[in-house]
Amino acid sequence: MSHISGAMLPVLLALTPIVPANTVSPDQSDFSLTVSPSRMVVPADEIGQPRQFTVTNRGQSAIDVSMRTASFTVDPAGVLTFRSDVAHTAIDWVTVNPKRLRLAPGATEPVDLRIAVPANAEPGEHQVAVIFSAPPPANAAGTSIRRSVGAPIYVTVPGDAIESVQVSDVDAPGFALRGPLALTATVRNVGTLRRDFVAADRLRARVAGEDVTFPDFTLLRDGSRQVSARWDDPPLICVCRVTVAVPNPAGRAGSAQATVVILPLHLIGPTVGGLVILLLLGWMLRRRRGGTAAATPAPSTVAGEGAHPALPASVLDDLTR
Repeated sequence: MSHISGAMLPVLLALTPIVPANTVSPDQSDFSLTVSPSRMVVPADEIGQPRQFTVTNRGQSAIDVSMRTASFTVDPAGVLTFRSDVAHTAIDWVTVNPKRLRLAPGATEPVDLRIAVPANAEPGEHQVAVIFSAPPPANAAGTSIRRSVGAPIYVTVPGDAIESVQVSDVDAPGFALRGPLALTATVRNVGTLRRDFVAADRLRARVAGEDVTFPDFTLLRDGSRQVSARWDDPPLICVCRVTVAVPNPAGRAGSAQATVVILPLHLIGPTVGGLVILLLLGWMLRRRRGGTAAATPAPSTVAGEGAHPALPASVLDDLTR
């Protein structure tokens, strides 16, 4: 469920299956609006089936709720914005009914969803959000902001459904005295379906025989993201290869690598440390001259159908996604 509880929050859009935590405890506000499901995935063979959201007022006062659709996108830093020029939007395909309703305390009402995909629609996944908004309290002091909950909808148009994600870059410190160390991966979706990197499917870096796990995120169609993780306990001394690989269908993977040198000069002393550095630099120079860079495996492009199951939460002003 997407849940907003408390003060004046612009828009909460659930872009992962994780339930957002309450922003204010119940004794601080009587506003609590719940929308279920938190996101809706519509496979190609289920477009014509009836769809419905359930809206519940768990607060202590009656509220008026309005519904509208909005296009959204996510930038490489993970910031969600509502814009009218978003590619692969389904905003013209989705209508909600009713567009307004009044909820008494504890009341629950259904909101019907109708999806009409045009005959010439491009195959692959298209997205839109339904925004459920409540006006600020009439007695609110100072500047008042409309409170909203957003639920994304992913509609897959019949045709070739391609899953393909590339890891275009891995950034790590070239040299470090000790840990912890920050690892950053840049991934790009070159397929026609989104990819959910959550729970057991989280993105991972393989380094020094262990996995470093990145936070949950969703990579939209044609989207690019930079995500960071912390390597908490690296070896004391190490010339470590960091590999980030994304499995794609048919067992092929898009991957990228980086090298980290960990040398505790503060422990071994400046003289010995200087000699070790010179030897290490000479070894790396000979290796660079004599070796050739390994090619990154090409991402797979495999046809499939349907969409993945159930989107951390981003708080934005009440714009046009």
